[in-house]
This record gives sequence, structure tokens and C-alpha cells, in this order.
Amino acid sequence: MHLIRDILDKQLVDHRREPMGMADGLLVEMRDDQPPRVVAIESGLPVLARRIHPRLEGIVRAIGRRFGVRRGQIYRIPWSRVKRHDVEIEITGVDADRSPATAWERWLARHVTRYVPGSGNFLK
Repeated sequence: MHLIRDILDKQLVDHRREPMGMADGLLVEMRDDQPPRVVAIESGLPVLARRIHPRLEGIVRAIGRRFGVRRGQIYRIPWSRVKRHDVEIEITGVDADRSPATAWERWLARHVTRYVPGSGNFLK
């Protein structure tokens, strides 16, 4: 498997195929005399910023701690929860509606979108 090509920037979905963000990074464990092992998929703006430049990650985390819904935290999904990966990466045992990965969407729906005429009631 080619991790960069097959995993990064793919859509993460829950067991109902509901979107819950993108695979922005991978956490890999380096082991002596053994091949590396994928530990988790990382998702969140700080991870994406780290891919651009490590200092940018620090800036994004600081802004997130001050103003963000997730307080600048990275959402890590254990590799053991990956059910399959092709066009999308299906994650088991996670509900997109309650996942930290969709915290921003829920916040926007509660505080912004619900006041837009014609937007419908997204929150139940």
C-alpha cells in the first residue's frame, strides 16, 4: 500500500457513509528491526498546517486554543478503526454526528446557519 497516495486527503466517513472530514495526516510508529506501523489517521487544520510548515502548525494551534471549537486539538482515529479504504476511508465505531471531527459543522449549524432564511433545521 502507498500510504501517501492511498490515505492522505481522502474523505473520512462513518458507518452510515456520513462525511466526517479528511485524512490530513498519518501517525506512524518506527520500530527497531521491524517495518513501520501506522498507528492513527490525523484530522484537523493543525495537521494540514503542519504539512505546509511546522511553524504554521503552532500558529494554527494557538488560534484554535483561543477561538476554536476543538481548542486546537488534533483528532486522531486509531488505525484499528479503519474498516476499508478506497475512494473514501470508512471508520467503524464512530458516529459523524457526535465526532470531534465535525464539531465545527455542528457549531456553525447552531450559531450561524440556523438563522439563514431557507437553510432548514439541521439540528434535531
